[in-house]
Amino acid sequence: MAQSLQEVAISVNTARSGRFATLRTMDEAKIRKAQGLRLKAARNAAGYRSAREAALQNEWKESSYAAHERGSRTIGQDDAERYASRFRFDGVEVTARGILFGDTDAPEQVIEGTHIVGVKGLISAGSIIETGSEQLSENENIYEISVPFPIEDGTIAFRVIGNSGYPKFDPDDVVLCSKFGENPERLVGSYAAVTTKSGDRYLKRILQGSKKGRYHLESYNAPLIPDASLQWAAGIISTVHARHWTQIVAASRQTSDPEKA
Repeated sequence: MAQSLQEVAISVNTARSGRFATLRTMDEAKIRKAQGLRLKAARNAAGYRSAREAALQNEWKESSYAAHERGSRTIGQDDAERYASRFRFDGVEVTARGILFGDTDAPEQVIEGTHIVGVKGLISAGSIIETGSEQLSENENIYEISVPFPIEDGTIAFRVIGNSGYPKFDPDDVVLCSKFGENPERLVGSYAAVTTKSGDRYLKRILQGSKKGRYHLESYNAPLIPDASLQWAAGIISTVHARHWTQIVAASRQTSDPEKA
């Protein structure tokens, strides 16, 4: 049976509205997840070992804070300001705007002559970075950055937080390594990005442990971690100073790459 123009228009508009609603829901989920990751990073940098510890010590409702850090609930301005005020101390720079929106000083376009690498997460010599909550797939990044030299395929980046790696690493430096990892035995004596069997990530010098398959993890300004069992380790290919890398916003990447626009 033939449809009237009005019926066709209603059908098309309904389908289009449904698609837009689905896209909006997906975008909101990504925003919540990104906010949760930034909140977790701020909490880690401030020295709290868990979301529960942060909530209890600051007298926040534990279920609400956990939902914010998990990314299942959007963080509001008041909550972001409250979290930032408690997590901002001892050289840790945290702002409500940073928790809500991330780095707002990102450029509006990719600079020609630079090279792009994905940042997989945060890393520190002292603070525990629990990798399990990041929930990133192999091809997912928290964000992308441009660096002023060529990058080999398979290179990933981690952003340094805190002062525990000073003087070798400064806050907001980026360390580049291979996502494929290496045999820790070949890295003994060298600095590396490591993930322990318990799922914690560190930036440490690997030393031989007391028995095979165990390694001491050393750094300048953090206690030695003795006889750690490693799940993953990768030597540092290069360190990019905080002033020499630039975050790329999604819109800029689309503008610079017409096939992905």
